[in-house]
Amino acid sequence: MIGANLTPIIIVVWLGFAACIGILLSARLTKNVFQQRMKEAMRPGDAEVDDLLLREQKDEEMSRSLVQRILQPVLIKMAAKMKSSAKNAKGDMIRDMLEQAGHPLGMGFNEFMSLRLFMLMLLSAVGFLSSFFVVPMLLRMGSLPTDAQTLLMFQAIYIMTCAFVGYSGPTFWLRKFVNKRIKQIRKAMADVVDLIVLGIEAGLGFDSAVGKTVEKTKGPLTDELKRVLSEVNVGKPQGEAFRDMALRIKMPELSLLVAAIDQAMKMGVGLGHALKIQATEIRERRMAFIKEQAGKLPVKMMLPLVLFIFPALFVVILGPAACQIAVMAASGDLAVFGAK
Repeated sequence: MIGANLTPIIIVVWLGFAACIGILLSARLTKNVFQQRMKEAMRPGDAEVDDLLLREQKDEEMSRSLVQRILQPVLIKMAAKMKSSAKNAKGDMIRDMLEQAGHPLGMGFNEFMSLRLFMLMLLSAVGFLSSFFVVPMLLRMGSLPTDAQTLLMFQAIYIMTCAFVGYSGPTFWLRKFVNKRIKQIRKAMADVVDLIVLGIEAGLGFDSAVGKTVEKTKGPLTDELKRVLSEVNVGKPQGEAFRDMALRIKMPELSLLVAAIDQAMKMGVGLGHALKIQATEIRERRMAFIKEQAGKLPVKMMLPLVLFIFPALFVVILGPAACQIAVMAASGDLAVFGAK
């Protein structure tokens, strides 16, 4: 009875929450329209310029997808309220992960926090709406009691699980993107270094050799080298630009490569020879990493073998013998065989 009385209250609370969000969004929209009209009233002589700017903004707005036009402004404003979280350790970790991932989909810290908040709200709402259908079905499948109190408890657990998935899902996705990008950089490093060495041996300077390599290759490492060249072109010291790249990616092989380049430039050692040695070491580390991953395969394969492959083998091998034993037991031959 208590659970049956609380269910309408929960529905009313959620409807009130949705109404508050709608009122907040409408108030924001009204405020923006009022500010725009005030700006137009204060600049009456710039009507043509304003029309041109508004037309350009409209064209840019219409070039975006429907989801971006509707949700992105709201999410950015919501994330602006969370800027204080960017100063703590977790905010720094997310910033570092975004740098490692190369800012996927053009997301900065605020956009990522907006995505996390949006997914939290979306999956919480989806979990709340679907709990009225999914939870009773799961309880019936598990032969559990379906009284109101038990139903309410499992509905709360289900909604909290959906909310946790919505809040943590973007972080897991970003971490997976970071690991994938680091693997791509590790795979391409040796070839990129070889191309730079060929350019240096052909008589090009280091910057020119890196530029030619960037023109001939594609991938995350190429994008990072493009960023380094852009920073050098606007006046940033070359060594500092490469060190910043190593700090962004946080990859041991790349950090050693950048340290070798920096040391060779400071000591006047030939870059071609130093990069050749680094390319050889990178290939050796890559081969050692592959061997390490191959050594982990038996342990990783144990669980699928025990759960899926061994039962099928037992059915194929012992199934006919079990059927024959069952037939003999039914006909009485097995008892005679045991008596003998």
